[in-house]
Parts: sequence; C-alpha cells; structure tokens
Amino acid sequence: MRYDVVLFDIDDTLLDFQEAERRALDKMLRHYALCTPLAEKTYRACNEACWRALERGEIDQATLRYKRFRDFLFMMNRADDPKAVGDFYMNALSQEGVLLPGALEAVREIAARVKVGAVTNGIAFIQHGRLDASPIRPYLSALVISEEIGAAKPNPRILHQALKELGGVSPSRALLVGDSLASDMACARNAGVDGCWYNPGHKPRPADMPLAWEIDDLAQLKDILEGTFPKI
Repeated sequence: MRYDVVLFDIDDTLLDFQEAERRALDKMLRHYALCTPLAEKTYRACNEACWRALERGEIDQATLRYKRFRDFLFMMNRADDPKAVGDFYMNALSQEGVLLPGALEAVREIAARVKVGAVTNGIAFIQHGRLDASPIRPYLSALVISEEIGAAKPNPRILHQALKELGGVSPSRALLVGDSLASDMACARNAGVDGCWYNPGHKPRPADMPLAWEIDDLAQLKDILEGTFPKI
C-alpha cells in the first residue's frame, strides 16, 4: 500500500455539513421567530467570518462558539441571549449525522486495508454527537478535534496528534483527504503529509497549493492506495 494511514476531514468530506447546518439552522430560526431569508444569510455570513478568523489564529474556539451568535443577533437588532441561541443551535446540529454519498462505503473499504482517522476543526460535543449518529464512527481508529487539543487546521499539530494516536506513523506514510484548500490542504503541506483534495464540484486547481492528489469521488481513494490513480 502507498500509505499506512488515511486521515479524513469530517465536514463536507464525510458528513454533509451543508444539510446538517440547514436542518439545525431552520430549527433555530423557527424557534426564535427569525425564519427569514435575511436572517439565514446574516447568520451564515457571521458564522463564516468567525471560522475564517479561527483559521487565521485571530480567535480561539471558545470565542468562536458564541461570537457568531452575538454578531448575528446584533446584525438582526435582537436582544436575545446569544448563549441560549447558540446552545439551541449547537444541540440541534449535534444530532445531525448526515452522510455524503459514498462516504460510508469508502471508509469501510479503506479501513479494511489501512488505519483510518479523522481530524476536524469542529466543536467537540457537536462532532462527537454527529459522528456517533452516523455509521462511520466504528471505522475510525483516531478522532482528533481542534477544540480538544487547542490547535486547529492548518496548524500541523492536529495531524501530528492523529499520527501519534495511530501508532506513531511517519507523515510520509500518511494521506489527508479533505475538501478545503485553506484548512485541509494547507494543513497537509504544513505537516509534511500528502494532501488529497476532494473536489466534487470541480473547482479550479490553484497553482500555489501543492497537492499530491485530486479526486471527485471518494471511491477513487482505493485506487490511490493501490497505486493505480494518477498523481498530480
């Protein structure tokens, strides 16, 4: 096998975060009588801004947890308690273990060949809940969550921790599969791990980001492991 370990990003690589977020957001907005297109658009913008700030190291996970809701409620001119709103949303999200098509089959097949782990920048109790609600969890030999170790992708420490938990695997023998260039592929580069960009939407490949592989179907990972898939 080309690799001893395959590490996966979680959201939009294995679990359908867009659908999970849509369901949880719909529940939250309805509960607080905020179910309008403007409210949804405003929350998404505030949430995205906070996650990008986390990746840049400008805020930590504890700050992100409620800042996005404070910003959202301020923009909507609402006086609701951001902690209560945030807790309602996050509890709803933690129950949504919606899988992307082909994710379970791919993970099951890879786990029969090599060790499989997952690394995620998500909030710990949400990611634990979503994975526990999915059939993927039994196939993961390691799960490293940024909030639990105090380092978020693209910080290489999150990958090094996963490799340590998987038996001290060398970065040169590991592959990281993820959909995000700024988070996943940059983290792979920083950690000395080969990066496989999961790009089902066929976005343009950037010239300044070193990638070992690019796939549009998780089933192609089997061919990568067997050495029959073309390298970039």
